[in-house]
Amino acid sequence: MDLACVEAARDVDLPGQWVVAAIGSYARRELCPGSDLDLMLVHDGSARGKLPAAAAEALWYPLWDAGFVLGHSLRTPKEALALARDDLDTLTSLFDLRVVTGNAELADDVVERSHVLARKRRKRLLATLAAAARGRHVRPGPIAEMLDPNLKEGAGGLRDIQALAWAGWAVNEFGGIDALVAEGFLETGDPAVLDAARARLLDARVELHRVTRGRSDVLSLQEQDQVARALGVSDADVLVRDLSAASRSVTWITSEAWRRLVPARQRGRARTSIGFEPDEPLTAASCLRLAADAARSGLPLERAALEGMRSLDASVWDAEARQQFVALLRTGRGAIPVFEALEQVGAIVALLPEWAYVQARPQRNAYHRFTVDRHLLECVADCVGVLDEESFDGEVAQRTRPELLLLGALLHDIGKGIAGDDHSVTGAVAAREIGERIGLDAHGVDVVEWLVRNHLLLADTATRRDLADEETIVRFGRAVRDTERLDLLYALTVGDSRATGPAAWSTAKAALVRQLFFEADSLLERGVVGPGLSAERTAALARHRELLDRGELAVTWEDRDDGIVGCTVVAPDRTGLLATVTAVLASHGFDIRGASMYGDESGMALEVYRGVDTFGRLDTAGRHGVDVDIAAAISGDLGVRGRLEDRIRRYRREATCHDVVHVSFDLDASSAATVCEVHAPDAVGLLARIATVFADLEIDVTAALVSTLGERVVDVFYVQDAHGAKMTEPEALERLRVTIVARLTADTLLS
Repeated sequence: MDLACVEAARDVDLPGQWVVAAIGSYARRELCPGSDLDLMLVHDGSARGKLPAAAAEALWYPLWDAGFVLGHSLRTPKEALALARDDLDTLTSLFDLRVVTGNAELADDVVERSHVLARKRRKRLLATLAAAARGRHVRPGPIAEMLDPNLKEGAGGLRDIQALAWAGWAVNEFGGIDALVAEGFLETGDPAVLDAARARLLDARVELHRVTRGRSDVLSLQEQDQVARALGVSDADVLVRDLSAASRSVTWITSEAWRRLVPARQRGRARTSIGFEPDEPLTAASCLRLAADAARSGLPLERAALEGMRSLDASVWDAEARQQFVALLRTGRGAIPVFEALEQVGAIVALLPEWAYVQARPQRNAYHRFTVDRHLLECVADCVGVLDEESFDGEVAQRTRPELLLLGALLHDIGKGIAGDDHSVTGAVAAREIGERIGLDAHGVDVVEWLVRNHLLLADTATRRDLADEETIVRFGRAVRDTERLDLLYALTVGDSRATGPAAWSTAKAALVRQLFFEADSLLERGVVGPGLSAERTAALARHRELLDRGELAVTWEDRDDGIVGCTVVAPDRTGLLATVTAVLASHGFDIRGASMYGDESGMALEVYRGVDTFGRLDTAGRHGVDVDIAAAISGDLGVRGRLEDRIRRYRREATCHDVVHVSFDLDASSAATVCEVHAPDAVGLLARIATVFADLEIDVTAALVSTLGERVVDVFYVQDAHGAKMTEPEALERLRVTIVARLTADTLLS
């Protein structure tokens, strides 16, 4: 790039002195394939009128013509410094200014004066840089804990390293990272750690730009495999964990540096950090007491105290250690930065060796927001929030033993990363070992083990089983066994769902979870099952009773405040109705995000669809077209399957290694029907394709529950054979499974 700029600068014609200078990533020699080319043409002011602008254009145009995205400016030294006085972004850009071609003395003058200005603006500059560093923890979030980390702007990323170097120019005339070491704001070994992290992050950013042929700094899930291969890393998980380790080091060093550079106002407090008492022994109890104090006070742990914890032997816990650990968890969100600090020096793994399984472990779906370890801490924080709420959820949580709820929250996904097919099972084994090691009472150990093993039971049953079926409630009640476990499971489900992300906790899901809780609570307390029809089904049937009683086809539409479009179809029930309606909706661009299907004793079917008008075609005229096509398709006058297949081919996509279709059957969930669960990547017309398989095999769908979770869907169908009997024959079920998988994998080009 320097050679290209030197070549372009040959056409610069200016009287007096001038220099072409690089700024930004170009100046720091961190230019990546998608980076802007930031240049400043500095001249001494001898040229007047239009001459400077003409000279600048002579420099810019060859670079524009070559396809570069330029960040360009034309300044005299006086103009550059005047802008820097009012704008700190301009000031920091001058710190890195580097001569490409021209008069070096002119550039040196600008740089030297910017350094002087930095020292004059020390307080303001440091406060602004520190605030920006804190902001990166909120958005875009810590690289070590995000599933789609931003390598440049994320906390622990390249910008954090750059900002520390800029801060050095406010400290003394030598500037940069070395100035912070000289003044005691960084330890002597910190620059080497930052350099190694910078190299690792920069390598990943370069390959990300190459892989995407773009300029995004977000290492998204779908790009991680390719970037890992480009870097010669064994797999994407190893890459993400390596980057996480690098960014944790950056966060650890920079956070401590900012605390030293910009001390918080005392407001009468005697201490600014938490440390050990003189001659205090290093034990699990003393470390956890210190950690709990830090979490409660919001003060950081002293770096010297943390460094001392590297030699912690926590193989033996006593009652005080367990009490202090629970106290740390009870601080909720205040515990998160403390855990992160303890992780940095290996203290968490010393206390809980099983934590190594989940540390910085990515979760390869768009359902979760965080890595496993951060998700567990978020779940603890959200469970603490539930414990403190004045609400129904809070009342349930407050009936529990809080330490069992918080331990269950911390350990519910501990099995992820342990070899085994089911993380709930492997996690339960680990939870029992942990409970016994820390000295939890026998009953508490049993409950925590059960809670970890069954942490998905309430949510899965509520959203994937028919709550109107008495067998659903009885079966769930048998699994739970008592109200203590039911209360704990309910509170954990709320906390876990909130911590997972928006896709995991909606008003509709909360209502289903609460209803199942009520039904099971009634069963366990009084030995009877509730009224039978789920609240959602009862409300839906009541809302459309007039249409159902007419006994004829009707289609209605609803625009919701959240941007979701509702489409309700009432029609005489028959085999294949679901396939027909969903095929029409998909062919018109209605992207189904959720669906419920109910049968009525009158022989009518009620199908409620929730979706998105992806292409903006479902205006009044578009909806009328859907109504007409549904009527024609049901009567047999319109063959909609061919139209749907054309649409599928048009929007067909290449498959990835994560596009797995899984079909399972539950023969015990209902006495009248077999439950068929389909887990698959979301795609055009997916529900219609599955429903078509049922129609082709003459299988009747008596109820359907459909939900989209990020990029995956979970569709649950209650099915009977053509004679209205429950399907139990292994051959028939295997034929259904194989057919669904074959149809769905063929449509996504899976081999």
